[in-house]
Amino acid sequence: MPPASTPQSVGDSLRHQRISMLGLGLREMAGILDIAPAHLTDLEKGRRNPSEDLLLRIAKHYRLDIAVLRAGWSKPDAIVAEIATQDATTSAKAPEFLRAARTLGPEQWDDLIARARRMAAGSRRSDRR
Repeated sequence: MPPASTPQSVGDSLRHQRISMLGLGLREMAGILDIAPAHLTDLEKGRRNPSEDLLLRIAKHYRLDIAVLRAGWSKPDAIVAEIATQDATTSAKAPEFLRAARTLGPEQWDDLIARARRMAAGSRRSDRR
């Protein structure tokens, strides 16, 4: 039985996308991203994580899903921290909620988001009364 394949790191994915899909050299892509080639090498080898601004440029120029990059580099969207710390209740409940939802699949997340939107809309309507 062949060994189970290990998931590709975000750096490996970048390198593959740059070379195989975009046909660009390291220096060329570094120039496009406005970073030093050594910086790009460090990103591809997993020795560095990008800033928020660079993460957005990478997603655009590599044509990769921002969510995949955020997950690979463990960099949540800034709104996550903003919401999770907006008040004491949210600060206490957001981590509990995320732990409970950790194993949900994409369709379950979509359902949960739809429910949250309905709850928020209902809350706004009752606030206007």
